[in-house]
Amino acid sequence: MPGKTWDENEIERLRELLAQGLSASEMQIGSRTPAAIQNKAARLNFVGDGISRKPWSRDDRGLLRRLVREGQTAAQIASAPNLLLGYSRNSIQKKLGRMSLADRVRSRRARGVIRLTTQQLERFHTFLLAHAARCTPEQIALLWSQDNLPPVSRRRVVYHLQKLEVKRSWAEVMQMPYSKAKQRRVSKKATSSRQRRWAAYRKNQEDGLKDLARRRRRASRSRGKSLSERVCRDCHSRWPATEPFFVIYSKVTSSGQHRYVGRICRMCRNRRRRESKARRGPVTV
Repeated sequence: MPGKTWDENEIERLRELLAQGLSASEMQIGSRTPAAIQNKAARLNFVGDGISRKPWSRDDRGLLRRLVREGQTAAQIASAPNLLLGYSRNSIQKKLGRMSLADRVRSRRARGVIRLTTQQLERFHTFLLAHAARCTPEQIALLWSQDNLPPVSRRRVVYHLQKLEVKRSWAEVMQMPYSKAKQRRVSKKATSSRQRRWAAYRKNQEDGLKDLARRRRRASRSRGKSLSERVCRDCHSRWPATEPFFVIYSKVTSSGQHRYVGRICRMCRNRRRRESKARRGPVTV
């Protein structure tokens, strides 16, 4: 059974209340129920500001699909001139969801975010103001999450510090004790990782030299010739007396230029250089 027809005054009243951001349950329009108000707003294509929006055409939907494939976001599409005129960022975002074009990972992450209530937000802001001067955002997040719910991330702490206009600069944060201790841990870990990588590199280099020495000895025996070899003075390993196993030096004398093979193999020579550099320590300017 149809209800009472809406007159022009009721429609204008509906537009005004929507412009104020009220929901259907908060509106008072004569004896209209919230369901009737909501259905009438939908039939008139009214949105939150009370202004009707044009429907999406097939060409607009095709253009939106192409722009999303090119990697543009809803904010970029809404701010770009001469692309989708007459559509706000919110309407584009909602249309992306209806067309199954939205980023599912980001949407799932947004749905999983736990919102702070008004009381929790007040306590959180008080906590931030008390710790912002001497703690880093990461440290504040850890301290809050120890004794309070819901737990917060470093990114949320930074966001609220910016809103409260108490965010410290990057240089100030890096001078805090927590940051310096973290830098020492990271530096120690990076040094250990670098040492492991260099040890693996030297092992591969030594294996490559051994394989090259075996191939040269095999080739020399197949030709029926003897391969000149030399024993390293440090590691007492026997290597072919040529490069790259030993360094070939050149010396100019009164009788001419002479070339001779070094007494230390290349691996031991590199090891001596590393030990000498470690004894000298870091260079200070």
